[in-house]
Amino acid sequence: MTAISLTASKSALAVSLYSVTDLGSLTGEAYSYATDINDSGEVAINSLKGSFFYSNGSLKKISPLPGDNQLAVTGINNLGQVVGNSIGNTDSDNNAFIYSNGTTQNIGVKGIPYAINDSGEVVGGTTGGGIFPKLAFPYGAAFKYSNGTTTIINNNDLQENYVAYSINNLSQVAGIFGSTASRAFLYNNGIITNLGILPPSDNYSSAQNINDLGQVVGSSGLTGVNDSRAFLYSSSTGLENLGRLHPTDLFSAALGINNLGQVVGYSGSDNNSFGGQDNGLRAFLYSDNTLYDLNDLIAPGSNAGFTLTAASAININGQIVGRGAVNGELHAFLLTPISSVSVAEPTSGVPILSFGAVVILFVALKGKPDSSSATIEQRS
Repeated sequence: MTAISLTASKSALAVSLYSVTDLGSLTGEAYSYATDINDSGEVAINSLKGSFFYSNGSLKKISPLPGDNQLAVTGINNLGQVVGNSIGNTDSDNNAFIYSNGTTQNIGVKGIPYAINDSGEVVGGTTGGGIFPKLAFPYGAAFKYSNGTTTIINNNDLQENYVAYSINNLSQVAGIFGSTASRAFLYNNGIITNLGILPPSDNYSSAQNINDLGQVVGSSGLTGVNDSRAFLYSSSTGLENLGRLHPTDLFSAALGINNLGQVVGYSGSDNNSFGGQDNGLRAFLYSDNTLYDLNDLIAPGSNAGFTLTAASAININGQIVGRGAVNGELHAFLLTPISSVSVAEPTSGVPILSFGAVVILFVALKGKPDSSSATIEQRS
């Protein structure tokens, strides 16, 4: 219990202690980042020189599509299918692919796929090309690929920039739209809902992930440069401000949510924290209405010198992946719950999503006219 250095308590809560697996040491590189994890504990990993599929203690390197020489992976489903984009030397277009059972398949979309559900539906963003005429998309379009057919989610609103970042097993989609004052959106049964912004005066928002209950996590901010607050959305509550880890933090980001409503992300105090060793960033877990610094929940003797800086995804078993600083490098990590203990509830605020990361992700655009009529419903 002495290893848990949470601040003064309001009440005692039961949370897990975690063991840490250094996935970055398996890649043998100075930089790696785990982007997603499925319920079997399989992980999608990017590094400086390649991308990997992790399963049962071993890595498999994912090959680019024929003719390409680099790639990045973004999401994984419970069938072990991984999505990502493959790029060549002279072609700046991203070729979306699905990796499954050792094979990388081109799905025919020029764009960046960000997520895949258990039905094999893929969502992401495209600016046209491939099966879509480039000139038809002056702005980015959100696409959904399913069983060989790709449709454009925002078919009735091609004058705004759209990117889809997540899809659940009910085919509900979450992402971001807008050219200047960007907003988080939820797409469900042909209807695009603007999720709005946190009060009192934010100017933008972004949705990063959605679970099978329709809960959405993301961020809302004022200027769009490291000043945002993480949110949790549900249809019954609307946007809830999760806050930041520490009173001195300037921003936070909610990046992942599981079907138990547990949220992971990062909180930071340094405007330049996205370079170097993620200076000023701390990975967080939001569970049972409480925000925890994940560094305080590492089991004694298990941290291997890690400072956990960003958590990107959490599965139904409570396993968490992301990246952390260790021995002067940034490595992908896997946290696995090993015990449940009662700890003091932190007095610090709640998490927030840095829109700096959102802007980086927002480079993805979309892809093809949807036969369904998507309308935009505004939320206050």
